Amino acid sequence: MTNLITSAQPLVETFARGGGGGSGGGSGGGGIIILLGYLPTHFWGAFLRRKMRNPAGLALMIIVTIAYGLGWWFFGAVGFLVSLGAFLGGPAGYFGWFGKVSERIRKKAQQEITAAASTDPAWNEETLVNRVKQVFTAFQNDWSTFNTANLQTYMTPAYANHTRLMLLALQQRQRRNDVQSPSLLETYPTDIEDEASNAQDRVTFFVHGKAHDVLLEKVDGQEQQLFVDDGEFYEYWHFVRSGNGWLLDDISQYTADKSMARNDVQAFAAANNLYYSLDWGWLLLPRRGQLFGKGKFGTSDINNHVIGMYNNLLVELYTYIPNPNSNDSNAAQYVIAQVALPKRYDSLIVEAKAGGLSSLFRRAPKGYNKLSLEWPDFNKRYTVFATNVEQVTAFELLQPVYMEKLFALPFKVSIEVADNVVYLYTKDKKADYNLMYGILKDAFKEMKL
Repeated sequence: MTNLITSAQPLVETFARGGGGGSGGGSGGGGIIILLGYLPTHFWGAFLRRKMRNPAGLALMIIVTIAYGLGWWFFGAVGFLVSLGAFLGGPAGYFGWFGKVSERIRKKAQQEITAAASTDPAWNEETLVNRVKQVFTAFQNDWSTFNTANLQTYMTPAYANHTRLMLLALQQRQRRNDVQSPSLLETYPTDIEDEASNAQDRVTFFVHGKAHDVLLEKVDGQEQQLFVDDGEFYEYWHFVRSGNGWLLDDISQYTADKSMARNDVQAFAAANNLYYSLDWGWLLLPRRGQLFGKGKFGTSDINNHVIGMYNNLLVELYTYIPNPNSNDSNAAQYVIAQVALPKRYDSLIVEAKAGGLSSLFRRAPKGYNKLSLEWPDFNKRYTVFATNVEQVTAFELLQPVYMEKLFALPFKVSIEVADNVVYLYTKDKKADYNLMYGILKDAFKEMKL
């Protein structure tokens, strides 16, 4: 059973887990599409490996794999991706390609742990596995109930604070990720670092689990289900040595697309005492406002997420792709900087004009009014839409000093206000987190928060 599971892991998509941050669209929309081809032929190949490991079984695997793959071949770009998944899945299942790699990694890690345990009882594998099980159970419960105090008993200070901020972001969105009936199906070590100084010892465990995972949002005082997932999930849990015990230092998704990671964003987060994570799935995907109007749970991507506190308010920066499955190579990817304010402004959009006829004939979104301010230069550069005209004049950012700073940037930045959240966003590929954070901090100054 181990080989069958591990061979499927590289392409398995999972929803956001308590503490895992969620894989969401972590491997990109293409990864989800590839699954349509990969999984059926993989399980067919794995079945034949167990029942017909002979020339006839091999021939049957090849015939079915090719037939299934070619059946999708002519359905455009989506069909092409499904076909690729199918052509990979059959041989992977039949020969157990990925499972063999995982077995080698597992055996190597277990041998290294056995060697380390011969002189240091903290490396005892049974003790380590029991620690993983203990933390797994505690974490799912604490994540679901916002028990941030208990997180500190089994996490490093940095990871406990990062997780606390993510839970705060959920609370500000009136959300709760309830992980019900969590079950740890399998866990084993994959990597160890036994250093001369015990304080630098590290160990990584592969975690295969299952849960009834529910994302809830409170609307008019009542919780509504946004997303439900009963699937299995695969993660890496990273621990560091603390005395003779072990503290959880990070959870990363097995399926996360490492090619999406940006070293410059990680460096930016570290330099500004903020916290970085590659992928937080759909947990934090907003539902209100025009910017996120095309966002969908189970589809849209939020990646390279940075979070922290500034002036005692929660700030976040991230990339957002409404539809990563689009066949358009120029599909929109936004860089967003946001802050939740202590007061509400209803709904407001300050949109940087793209130029040309599209800006001239831009209509107001449904429920909004298109406005013209008593500032000619501003009207040449931006279009303003608001649901409440009176709130526009009260919005502190709409004044010359701040808007001139915005316009001086090397890329066009727009503003959207939905309830009490201010979003600064751009689709320009030259967008830089440092500059976006800078104008976000300028907003704090101008709004005197």
